[in-house]
Amino acid sequence: MATNLDIDLRCPICQEVYQDPVLLRCGHSFCRGCLRRHMDSVEETATCPCCRDGFAEDSLYPNWQLSNVIAGLRDLGAGPSMEPGYPHCAKHKRELELFCQDDKQLICYICALAHNHRNHNCVPIDDAYMECKDMLKHSITMLQKDITDRMAMHKSQGEKISHLLDSVEQLREEIADQFEALRNFLNEKQCTIIQRIDDEESRVLKQLEENILQISRDCDAMEGVIHDIGEIIHSEDKYQLLREYSSLKLRSESIYDPVLNKPVFNMDELHGPLQYGAWKQMKDIIRLVPAALRFNPRTAHPKLCVSNLGRMLQYCEAQSQQVDTAERFTNHLSVFASTALSSGRHYWEVNVSEGADWILGVAAGSVNKKVCAVTSPDNGYWTIGHRSGGQYWANDSERVAIYPDINVEMIGVYLDYEKGQLSFYDAEDMSHIHTFNHHFTDKLYPYFSISPNAECVNPSLQLLHCGL
Repeated sequence: MATNLDIDLRCPICQEVYQDPVLLRCGHSFCRGCLRRHMDSVEETATCPCCRDGFAEDSLYPNWQLSNVIAGLRDLGAGPSMEPGYPHCAKHKRELELFCQDDKQLICYICALAHNHRNHNCVPIDDAYMECKDMLKHSITMLQKDITDRMAMHKSQGEKISHLLDSVEQLREEIADQFEALRNFLNEKQCTIIQRIDDEESRVLKQLEENILQISRDCDAMEGVIHDIGEIIHSEDKYQLLREYSSLKLRSESIYDPVLNKPVFNMDELHGPLQYGAWKQMKDIIRLVPAALRFNPRTAHPKLCVSNLGRMLQYCEAQSQQVDTAERFTNHLSVFASTALSSGRHYWEVNVSEGADWILGVAAGSVNKKVCAVTSPDNGYWTIGHRSGGQYWANDSERVAIYPDINVEMIGVYLDYEKGQLSFYDAEDMSHIHTFNHHFTDKLYPYFSISPNAECVNPSLQLLHCGL
């Protein structure tokens, strides 16, 4: 019976289940679309494809009974069987002829009318196949672009490693040179510093290598997705492609941009005057002379007095009768040193009054001494400062709080002009306070500023000179 039902419910022309069946006067039924295509293919009077009985175009009658039978059988889950080998609906035992774009799954016509898919966008599998195939091809393109981007990241990380290794090697050589004259006394100190460098190197290398490993893992994952998508596309198996489309699409979109470590290899304090720092701990063994600087009285604000052969700077409430020249500060309680610095390495120390407000560093010779400006790099100043209450800060592009271990009374200032480094130290033990890095082009002058407060009404600065 099932075999006869299959035959009776199939159009003699397309051999598929009737779609909108029509009845001829001879008693044969056909799909309306199939019969119209048959009529369009003949130039003379159309005849029945089964019995050759002629008929006119206006003699086509809808076969409502046959339509109702087919609809009823579909509702019952019965009806014509499917061609062998074709995927079928597990619930309705019907051929999977549609693809639900909302749920991303193959369905039959009865599923499309059921509650789960009733208002969904369901399209023929051929249309869905081409659309999904194109989208997966686009996924391959995007993944290949991601691989290209990650390979560029991979190369960049490798270059950073090379630069890091070069910098570490150069620093090792500099340290070895500086400590050569002190090797008998400073072997333990040198080993300690080298260990710090090695630890920093290991830390940064580990983070960079983790970046490379993360990038490689991403690339492997993307290549796996590309391989799987490529295999299913090249197989031309539309059903398999549509079954696995959701999972492949999800895999292709679930690979996010890697979150890379951003290690900073910072050893500015070790680029400073290491021999001098060691001397501070070995004063009985070696003595090092800071730069012999003097305050320049021609640049001093009228309320600042220079004495002791240019080594002492003190705030005086009563203004001195000084000629107002272009080189004199009038809006800052400031002064330059007498020596301009345009090359080489230099180090000097300044003794500051306890509790005083002060600013120290360097300034370009071209700064405007008549305008009260923030002593920041944007205005030609590279400085740190102290305010009453124990506040220390550095004037970078923005003011940055700094935290020395204790209240500092002796400031060491180190300038490497060619390298573009200006570092500040607690001169008592040479502990690092802050470092500026900048490409210097102008002549620089050591810069000093003091001002009174409730804690220190007569502040002073003193340049330290050590005899040989």
